[in-house]
Amino acid sequence: MDDSKKTDAPVGRFAAFKRLPFYAKLFAVAFLAMSASEYFLLSYVWDTRLDYTFGYLVPIFSLYVIYDRSDKMLGILRPASIGETEGVFARGFADLFFGSMLFCGLVFYLFFAWFFYMTQNRGAPAFSMTFGFSFASYAMAYFASARSVDGSPLPLKSRLQFTALFTFPCFIWILSAPPIGTVEEKISLFLLGIVANVVYAIMDALGYVVQLRGNVIDFPGGSVGVAEACSGIRSLMACLFAGSFLAAIMLDKLWKKIALVILSMFFAFFNNILRALFLSFWAYENGSESISGFVHDAAGYFVLGTTIIGLLLFVALFQLNPVPEEFREKSGNP
Repeated sequence: MDDSKKTDAPVGRFAAFKRLPFYAKLFAVAFLAMSASEYFLLSYVWDTRLDYTFGYLVPIFSLYVIYDRSDKMLGILRPASIGETEGVFARGFADLFFGSMLFCGLVFYLFFAWFFYMTQNRGAPAFSMTFGFSFASYAMAYFASARSVDGSPLPLKSRLQFTALFTFPCFIWILSAPPIGTVEEKISLFLLGIVANVVYAIMDALGYVVQLRGNVIDFPGGSVGVAEACSGIRSLMACLFAGSFLAAIMLDKLWKKIALVILSMFFAFFNNILRALFLSFWAYENGSESISGFVHDAAGYFVLGTTIIGLLLFVALFQLNPVPEEFREKSGNP
């Protein structure tokens, strides 16, 4: 009996998609079409910048999260219970808010799509189109949930719950698009200064003969420069992507999701400090030229690897339940 249920479950899920209201089907088509255009636009960036290679996983993981949450989505789109109402003001405000988001997102997306078509410049259009796509698709999710599968209006609370399920699939695309050049440069310079000062302070405190000159650390046998790649901005995006995906599929509480995303940024920054410190010690002992090639690349992979391990440990920690199993989900003790 259990086996038959498992066999019939996927069939029932796909059959339910056919019963979706018109606006939900329209949203699905629009989201897939805009995702395809984003893939075409950003794949060039993912090909040419190694730090954004993870972008190829974005459409795959985005669709996977939607599939993983499809049962919840279909559950929300069932006919609303009697008595689920909300104030006219609340609904009107939500419609105005998401309507403005949809309008601005589409204008942003279409304008920079036209700009890209006219100039074939993938710099500003790549990020700007992705920014517009993310907000426009998120607003479309709200309007797609206007009615249940039988055509009856859904309450505002259910619509907001439905829209929240698309937070990761919509906004994760922004991480796969490099920020506009000047913004990325300012962030990188800010992080460079922090990394250089921390590395210098630690080496100086340990008794090494070092001197800080801008973002260059001088020592008796040469010098090592804290270059743009060592600022941590490149590993930051990849680590944020990993943390966001793990939070989306493995955690249920909002505060846990936010905490894991914040931890991914902390791990990326902290591990990058360790990376820069290791390379500086290596250069001090073996010469400046010794950190190029394998040593430099291996230290870079260390940042991402240790970040993922740290995030998995915290995921396991967040999933611990202090309530014994025999006392869970009982009446009066949810």
